[in-house]
Amino acid sequence: MNRYLLSTVLASAALAGCVRGNVEDVRNEAPRNDAVAAAAVRPVEESPVDAAPARTGSRLLPSADALADPVITAKIKAGILADPQLQGADISVTTSQGVVNLTGSIVSQEQAAVASAYAQREDGVMRVDNHLAVTLR
Repeated sequence: MNRYLLSTVLASAALAGCVRGNVEDVRNEAPRNDAVAAAAVRPVEESPVDAAPARTGSRLLPSADALADPVITAKIKAGILADPQLQGADISVTTSQGVVNLTGSIVSQEQAAVASAYAQREDGVMRVDNHLAVTLR
């Protein structure tokens, strides 16, 4: 059998499987295995929180927490940079597992309170460690 004829037969067979059947045919199918049915309807929130990281090929995907930390850091930095009350402050922000570290120099204690407020209002922040030092300029 030549390759052209073989590929035509295979393509026809594949397309035949794609034809939509009657709705009644689907309803009359044999019931699915209970374990398969339960897995198909299990809500996402029931999945274990401490599950092993997902794999794609040979690489591990980062956990949701690992992705959340840079987002938290970016939102806090954006707020600090945009606030005119924090003008003259040199503040570094890092986040690790929901713990935000504020380091650097500020010109007043009010600036420390404003920077801490930006950090505390972000979703996912567990704790704010404020290591800001007041320096006179």
